Amino acid sequence: MGDQEYNFEPFADTKEYRDVNRRIIVSWIASIVDAGVEKVGRLLDIATGIGTMVQLFVEELPDDWEQPEVICLDKSGGALEQARQRLSTAVKSLSSIHAPVQEMEILEDKASVALWGNGIHNLSEEDQLEAVSRIVRNLEEGGWFFFNTAFYEGARPEGTKSFYRYKVKRAVKLLREKGVERSKGKERAEASKFLPKSHYQKLVNRAGLTVHEVEELTAPLYREAWEYISGFKNYALGALHGYPVEEAQDALKNAVAPALEKYGVEDEEGELYVPRKWLRVSSRLE
Repeated sequence: MGDQEYNFEPFADTKEYRDVNRRIIVSWIASIVDAGVEKVGRLLDIATGIGTMVQLFVEELPDDWEQPEVICLDKSGGALEQARQRLSTAVKSLSSIHAPVQEMEILEDKASVALWGNGIHNLSEEDQLEAVSRIVRNLEEGGWFFFNTAFYEGARPEGTKSFYRYKVKRAVKLLREKGVERSKGKERAEASKFLPKSHYQKLVNRAGLTVHEVEELTAPLYREAWEYISGFKNYALGALHGYPVEEAQDALKNAVAPALEKYGVEDEEGELYVPRKWLRVSSRLE
């Protein structure tokens, strides 16, 4: 994403996003502790956005551990500036790298842990391998690489596909009512190509890492979160490929409420949600 396309982060700041990622990070830190590691010297955060994953990771470290040095990498300069401002009081030592992960150079000091929160799916399979290989080259021996994604083959729990179909159908209807036409022959965005869990297991192995744990978690997503996701450029390019992207984004956002009314699940307080699965992967350089 360029700076002008930096619109996915509102989703990363919703309560449900933070809650599921906190659960995931707690499990990752438990893996580190269970392996006998007593500190994280340097943390590399890939596609850092506004720094949500860094903030959660630092908050969940054992109380008696020293805070790691933090390196934030993102191809959006605007994102890095937001992260710097947001993390300035929470992180003692913070530096940044303005580059796509697949172009990251070798760091002078290698990382103990690399995180990549909900972004690996945005790259092609070829770029994923290049990116993870570069991450591996920047890990110290025994270092960890953790990542997750809510855009993979199993992300849509059984019983929820009607919600997605209706949302797209409703969005197409809205576009047609506005006279917006679809152009054929355009490729889907990478985020719409849902790859299986086995792909990500093989990916880290091919890059030279050992898979330690792969787990799927389910989390509720409410209207605000779905509207943010639907406004993400790559999501709109995939769900409504061929339509002008800005019109597709607006149509999908406007289709969320009626789709939730028809297919949403009611929680104890009467709020409607649709569950979504997250895949989390723990791996190590051994």
